Amino acid sequence: MRNHKETIANVSDYQTKEQVYTQKIAFMEIAESIIPDFQVDESNRQIISDLFNYFLKIPGELDLKKGLWFMGDIGAGKSSLMQVFSKFMIAKNDGFLIHDCSHVANQYSINGDLDKYTYNQDGYCGEPVIMCFDELGRESIPANHFGQKLNVMQHILHIRYSLWQTTGLRTFITTNLDPQTAQEYYGNYIRDRCREMFNVVPFLGKSRRKS
Repeated sequence: MRNHKETIANVSDYQTKEQVYTQKIAFMEIAESIIPDFQVDESNRQIISDLFNYFLKIPGELDLKKGLWFMGDIGAGKSSLMQVFSKFMIAKNDGFLIHDCSHVANQYSINGDLDKYTYNQDGYCGEPVIMCFDELGRESIPANHFGQKLNVMQHILHIRYSLWQTTGLRTFITTNLDPQTAQEYYGNYIRDRCREMFNVVPFLGKSRRKS
């Protein structure tokens, strides 16, 4: 990973085709180190291209000011691709971490504290940070902390929406839920703000998981 990191960090801008190509090579090497059978094919080529531009802040199909809502069936490759981009961006010293929604809800049940996922006042940098929430909709709803019941992800997304409005803080989501179905879990608030806050990226096609 060290060589990948040096390759990426040494590129200060992406104005030339040569520089973009260098980034693509580094991305593919990281992807193949995480997913040995990683492939770019007709079913994911456009998505990967759009996301590559998005994360490198190259204007394209996705709004650079919005977060990402990865939507698709189980096995479509949402979480795997987010893991690749997480490592890719960490190698650029501009990364983000991925948090499993079930784990987030369980942590609330244990300690009742969601600061890490919202304002992050107790974190190292003392301010909110970009992050990804994986498998939205599979967590316990509500979570229960000593009798205090809470729809944890609804609460987190509510706060992060306000932070996005005021500071531009982005949030990334992977889920099997489309924005309409999300209403059943999180209410009208999330449905109404989903397309405002996120680029909704549908993952189509057959499962990429091997049987």
